[in-house]
Amino acid sequence: MNRLLLGVGFLAWSSGALAGKPYIEHEYQYLQPNGDVVTIYLNGHDYFGEQHSKTGVLVIYDETVGGLVYATVNEDRTALVSTGELVSSSDFDPFTNRYVRRGGLGSGEKEEGTEENKEEKLGEETSQQQITLKTREQKLKERAQFASGNVRGLTLLIEFPDETSELSQQHIENFLNAANYSEFGNSASVNGYFSDVSHGNLNYTNTVTRFYTAKNHKAYYTDDNHSSTVRSRELITEALTWLENTEGFDFSTLSTDANNQIMGLNVFYAGDTDGSWSRGLWPHMGKLIPAFCADGVCTDRYQITNIGSELELGPFVHETAHLLFRWPDLFDYDESSFGSVADFGLMALGGAKSDTKHNPVSPNAYFRYLAGWVEAQELNPDVNPESSQGQQSLSSDSRVIYRWSNPNRQGEAFYIETIHQSGHNQFQPDSGLAVWHIDPDGSNNNELLPFVQMEHADGNRDPENAMNQGDDTDLYAGSDFNYNIPQSGDGQTNSLWSDGTESGLHIHNVSLASAVMDFTVGQEEAGQAEPTASHYFSNYLYHNELRVEPHGGWFYTEGGTFTFTLEGPTNADFDLYLQEWNGNKWVYVAASQSYSSSESIQYATQHGYYRVIVHSYYGSGYYELRVY
Repeated sequence: MNRLLLGVGFLAWSSGALAGKPYIEHEYQYLQPNGDVVTIYLNGHDYFGEQHSKTGVLVIYDETVGGLVYATVNEDRTALVSTGELVSSSDFDPFTNRYVRRGGLGSGEKEEGTEENKEEKLGEETSQQQITLKTREQKLKERAQFASGNVRGLTLLIEFPDETSELSQQHIENFLNAANYSEFGNSASVNGYFSDVSHGNLNYTNTVTRFYTAKNHKAYYTDDNHSSTVRSRELITEALTWLENTEGFDFSTLSTDANNQIMGLNVFYAGDTDGSWSRGLWPHMGKLIPAFCADGVCTDRYQITNIGSELELGPFVHETAHLLFRWPDLFDYDESSFGSVADFGLMALGGAKSDTKHNPVSPNAYFRYLAGWVEAQELNPDVNPESSQGQQSLSSDSRVIYRWSNPNRQGEAFYIETIHQSGHNQFQPDSGLAVWHIDPDGSNNNELLPFVQMEHADGNRDPENAMNQGDDTDLYAGSDFNYNIPQSGDGQTNSLWSDGTESGLHIHNVSLASAVMDFTVGQEEAGQAEPTASHYFSNYLYHNELRVEPHGGWFYTEGGTFTFTLEGPTNADFDLYLQEWNGNKWVYVAASQSYSSSESIQYATQHGYYRVIVHSYYGSGYYELRVY
């Protein structure tokens, strides 16, 4: 009997969960002190970033020069060093200069810089000594009170004596609160997004102020000689004082936590950022220090961003999830990888690209469970003796997901959901069955032991290896095979607990990708007959092209006789091969090479890893591969 022994890896999250949106080749224009306007690219997040010019040369802000300069990296990659030479817009010639992004600081320095910047913006220590006796899951569950019912935030609108906003108060009001919103290409308003992904549990609305005109010209606040918190805090305090004293606003109408701290404080200011990363009024999440208090409530964290000429949903709802629920980022802060979740989740990179900025993907199943938006049905009979084993069905829009908990370790579990490329998941990289391994002691910066880890079906761990940010072979679909890496070692797709012990989780007979996925949980009974239904794969080959199945990966079997049949176009000659992993390389163990595209292999496998090769000896067309 062939079966999928689903393997899951390790997860982690550092003691102080960061709260910042990611930047991936984010482009902005910067006005140099000599009047030159240069294009800069930013990679990182709110608390650490590396910038480069169009030619890929590293860039930093030099206070002695008063602008952005080219930078080099010292020998041990612990610091960027200013060259003193201003970045110039005339340096880039697309016909002579080849873009190469230069390597920056080492991962350790990136992590250290992140922690220092985060402490400055949020006023919080992030060391292990600051962890309370409450588990992370308990802390996050406490925030579920802000994930359901009516939650009211405040959005401050700010203009300057020398610059007014291109967009009106009504534009911002619609972006935050309107039903059936689609302006600027967004898939929903902020309210609509959270209503959709929460199954209607959360009604998050914002009171939007009229525009406050700041006391000083914009250049005063966007001064790059100051960290972004300095002038931002000053400007926000100005606007809040105006709102209290001039507008007579009742701050007690806003949603607050148990300490009477305002949960959703958002700030939009007119125009562009007019500064470099992490300086002036660069968009970020921070904490208002000192706090502003009125009507018995006080401020806590805020998010501030520029209005510009259009509004983007993805970055805003990402930051809102930090504010309301304290969900942590799931990307890698030291930039040694893209993080396991990558493009498959809102709190990773699923709201940061050109398409997902306007239609951000849904939060992962575990976070939706913590928020109380879905029920987690326990499948492990050692935890729930009444659990359902055997065939299961799971819809992508279901209010129920599945969980396989570790009975010997609180908080560790596998969560199972169906992801379908539609609605807010339109730009997910794949459709199929997603499996998440949650490790309560995981760290985002540890690719082998993150807090939330996706079990990539192809076994490649591409995001963890910085190869890509998720692809169309990452979810389980169309087979009961296990797409395991045919090697031992930490971090591979497996169903082990983090300490290396067997979890007992077995998933097999997974259906083809659709909005409703069928699969079987539990080990097959001894003597059970082989399934009569075949496992089906279809694809297109050009002349002399080959393709690896299943889905570019491998399958694992404990042994048994399999039949592989291939049907290709009648006017072509397609051949069929079977390979086995011998511990060092793939070796051919069987072949079918007739003068047609109808091929068949029957082979008695041993326990191990196998893959199928379909090769076009002549001609092009679609093929169907079935496995019995």
